[in-house]
Amino acid sequence: MTKPVEVRAPRSDELRALARLKIEWAGIDPAPDKAAEWAYADDLAVWMDRMGDRVVCRVAVAGGELIGMAWLVVFERVPDFLDRKRRTGDVQSVYVVPTRRGHGVAQLLIGAICAEADRRGIPPTTVRSSAPGVPLYEDAGFTSAPTLLDRQAPTP
Repeated sequence: MTKPVEVRAPRSDELRALARLKIEWAGIDPAPDKAAEWAYADDLAVWMDRMGDRVVCRVAVAGGELIGMAWLVVFERVPDFLDRKRRTGDVQSVYVVPTRRGHGVAQLLIGAICAEADRRGIPPTTVRSSAPGVPLYEDAGFTSAPTLLDRQAPTP
C-alpha cells in the first residue's frame, strides 16, 4: 500500500535528508561519505538562509520520510517604468526517489511550486527539464518558448 504524500516546506531538522535528496538528484557516484554529506547539508542551510524568500523549497513526505523535492529560485529583473518590481522564477532540482515515481508525486511538487509563484505574482516561470520530464511540465502549463535562448560559456 502506498503511503499518503504531504507536500510542504522542509523543516530545519530535515536538512540532512534534503541534502541527501539533492545529492541523489545530482547522481554523484560514488555517494559522498556521511561527513561530506553533513557538511553539504550545513552549506545548503546557510545558502537557504542567505537567499531568504528568494528561494522556495517544497518537499514530498510519506511515512515521515522525504521522498521528493522541488525548488523555485526567484530573480529580480531590471525594473520597467510600469512594472518596478519585476521578478521571474526558475524551477530547479525537481526530484522524486525512484521507488515513488509514477505515482503523481512530481506533479504535486510542481503544482506546489507553481502555486507559490502565482501567489507571489511571478508570471514568468521557467524550467530546464530532461527530455522525459517535458510532458510533466507541459501538464503543469509550461510551454516551449522559441524566443528563450540559452548560452553556454565556452570551454577554456
